[in-house]
Amino acid sequence: MNKEMFVRGSEWRKWDLHVHTKGTNKNDQFESADFDTFCITMFKKAIEKDIEAIGITDYFCIENYKRVVDFQRKINTNTSFTNEEKRKISKIFILPNVELRMLPVTDTGRLINIHCIFNPEFVYSLDNDFFNTLKHIGGIQEYLMNRFGIVSLGKSLDSSITDDESAYKKGVKNFVVSHENLKKLLTNNTNLRENVIVVVSNSSNDGASGFQKHYDLFENENGALDGVRKTIYEISNCIFSANNNDILFFAGKHPTHSPESVKQKCGSLKPCIHGSDAHTENKLFNPDNDRFCWIKADLTFNGLKQILYEPDERVKIQQDKPDEKRGYQVIDKIVLDENKFWKGTVCFNENLNTIIGGRSTGKSTLLKVIAKTIDFKIELDDENDFIKNHLNGVSVIWKDGEEATNRDIEFFAQSYMHDIAKDTDKTNALIKQIISNKEENELLVDYNAKNNELKKSISKNILDVFQIQSDIQILRDLLKEKGDKKGIETEIQRLNTKIQELSKNATITQEEIKEYQLLLNKIAEKELLVAQAENDLRLFQKMKIATVINNSYPNDYNFENLSYPLNKDELYRYFKNLKIDTEKKWIEIIELFEKATEEKKKNHENEIIHEKQTEIYKKGIQYYSDNKELNDIQNKLKEERNRLQEITKFEEKLSQKNTQQTSIITQIIECHGSYKLNAEYLVQNLKIEHDEVKITTKINCKKQEITSFLENRLNQRGYERQSYVSEFANNYEADTENISKDFLCNALNGNIEYKNYNTNQNVVTEFFTKNWFDVSFELSYQNDIFTEMSPGKQAFVILKLLLEFSTKECPILIDQPEDSLDNRAIYNELVQYIRTKKKQRQIILVTHNPNVVVSADAENVIVANQNGKNSKNKDNLKFQYINGALENTKPKNQDLIVLNSQGIREHVCEILEGGREAFEKREKKYGFYN
Repeated sequence: MNKEMFVRGSEWRKWDLHVHTKGTNKNDQFESADFDTFCITMFKKAIEKDIEAIGITDYFCIENYKRVVDFQRKINTNTSFTNEEKRKISKIFILPNVELRMLPVTDTGRLINIHCIFNPEFVYSLDNDFFNTLKHIGGIQEYLMNRFGIVSLGKSLDSSITDDESAYKKGVKNFVVSHENLKKLLTNNTNLRENVIVVVSNSSNDGASGFQKHYDLFENENGALDGVRKTIYEISNCIFSANNNDILFFAGKHPTHSPESVKQKCGSLKPCIHGSDAHTENKLFNPDNDRFCWIKADLTFNGLKQILYEPDERVKIQQDKPDEKRGYQVIDKIVLDENKFWKGTVCFNENLNTIIGGRSTGKSTLLKVIAKTIDFKIELDDENDFIKNHLNGVSVIWKDGEEATNRDIEFFAQSYMHDIAKDTDKTNALIKQIISNKEENELLVDYNAKNNELKKSISKNILDVFQIQSDIQILRDLLKEKGDKKGIETEIQRLNTKIQELSKNATITQEEIKEYQLLLNKIAEKELLVAQAENDLRLFQKMKIATVINNSYPNDYNFENLSYPLNKDELYRYFKNLKIDTEKKWIEIIELFEKATEEKKKNHENEIIHEKQTEIYKKGIQYYSDNKELNDIQNKLKEERNRLQEITKFEEKLSQKNTQQTSIITQIIECHGSYKLNAEYLVQNLKIEHDEVKITTKINCKKQEITSFLENRLNQRGYERQSYVSEFANNYEADTENISKDFLCNALNGNIEYKNYNTNQNVVTEFFTKNWFDVSFELSYQNDIFTEMSPGKQAFVILKLLLEFSTKECPILIDQPEDSLDNRAIYNELVQYIRTKKKQRQIILVTHNPNVVVSADAENVIVANQNGKNSKNKDNLKFQYINGALENTKPKNQDLIVLNSQGIREHVCEILEGGREAFEKREKKYGFYN
């Protein structure tokens, strides 16, 4: 098999493991003139549907499989295909699927179909180990399951048949095998067992496959399953079914059946697979409801076997490709171009990539170079001359084809989580950053903003320019998180092209589609105006409430949050001109704009309703609802447009902030006691819980700091003055308003004597601009308090904070996360967490722990090696890398260089202590005996 097919490890591909061919032994409805003509049709349809693996199926034989393989082998001489088609056909993985019929297992005499999917490399042994071993059950004489035996059976059933071909057809129609014989064969012949995947199909009268809900047998059973049926499920590795209840049940995910009960009834958890069961050309690679069988594996038999060990993760039955991520959020490859140190390309999977190797083999170096190339601002604690001197020879290419060096990534250096966990200030700072960046939680942002405004108002020393600079940076970070604008525009262009391609043969004309698209844009513009109006109406209510309750005008920042064109500039002009007016007049103006906005909003809503009642809109809606793929692409296009719109919005806000930075006009007056009120409000309302992680807050009065402040500035000569300082600090929290008022009055009246250089105004300003109420965070996980956890579990919680509370979708780069965790946390927490997170975001991590690689089912394993006396690299390069899937396996060959000497699986077992045990544990946990 071509090595370039597996450069990214285990990838999602469409497999159709149930395809009959012209000349199939039963129910042959193919209309092709001959077998070669059929193969031409089959392979062209496979290319059209992006099918990369085909199970050539026939009853009791593999002759047609051999003919297909022979056709594929000679593909380069075939004139019916383009060179590109030939290239694709040569890469399609062809497997033999032998369909058998079992003895009746129900009272109605229905037969069970059993499929045996064989390793193509084992085909040479099938005659001896399989076809010449199984026998027909029934009658006195025994007939082997080979052509001679089946012909003999046919003639024995009808003595009038004289030719072998008719007798063979008759024999095929009536040949039945025994589940006991199949079980015995699989048990006694371990070599056969290792090279076959047994799949149980539906119950059927004539042996032709159809659609069966296996789950009904278990849901409606009274007591244990019939012994024969139970045995058949026990010897089967997979289930042919696309029924969702079947998928959940056999994977141990059904809410009414535990994994243990499934193992007890069926012997093991099992994956469900699905195929087109084609008996006509039109049915080729057209499964019911377009529910394709997606398998995440190398195109090898060993790759297929991975679905047995990961029945819920390695196979999906659905229309669209699973876990697909946006091109601008996936690192595709790194190109190394230094003749002396490293040279070559390392490709990455969209999901989990693990980098392994011995000490000083360039594992962390590769990860750091990736991070530094993409974001030069990333600081590396142990950044060495090698990394500094060799970045120029490195290129990082993203999935969308861009060589982007300024895209968003998250990089966690070695011991990063542990360093945060052991430092309370760093932990609190992380929590504060996480909360402040959560769009759905504006409490902390609001808290900080109010306190900043308080300080500016009291000191009369406007600090807005610094706050606005901070806001600009926040907006830049948020803009960066939203995605790469060029990448999004490219994606929009690609989706539009795809829509045009899919619309060529549409029942709706191209002009009507364009008209419909314009109508959609028009509706979207109206919907945006409605949303802007609704936003402003909410702000109007806040303005009125603030005016009545606080007897003050709203903050200026309310104006910049307005978005509807009617309100953006005009209302602010009114506000500046009417400040001298009464509160009543101000509310009347707000209500005037409120009424006008409400009217405009209703007009837009009516226009939207009108547009949606037009014939072209109805026709467009019907067209896209009838075309699921086009509708899905349309939804993706809408999502990308929304993203682009959000970026534009943030760019506008960024532009506004830049303008405002030169002209600060805002002044807000608040009393010193609001510091405490703000803190109390935050403590009462800021409570976050996600995935068993809880973040709460508590308020602390800085009594010691207050005492130190007063002692350093006030003259304390005399018992009465000393008592004043002591009582002040002790009573400040309980009676903040009166204590503060008393202090201010004494200062204004000259009743306070200061030390040396301290002056009345300076001390008062300094005291009242300080926030003497500190808000700290309390963290818990699974009801365990963070401060009481082991260091290893603390580090894992920090990792969850870094990732789980992030809204980012960019790649994650982690250097040896297990160094911060204990063994229990690695297997019970980290591995399970990575298995979930890799579906959402690309992960590239360095590790020396086999559980992180094997138990987390890494899609791509990158093996690193440093050139040495006993570990030579090609061309004596200092560092060299090879990568592939866990299912990539081959025996060791000492004559080859280290990286090429064995398969990825063997590298894992050799490099990672406990690697072999990790594989065995993974392959046994679902109950499989092989």
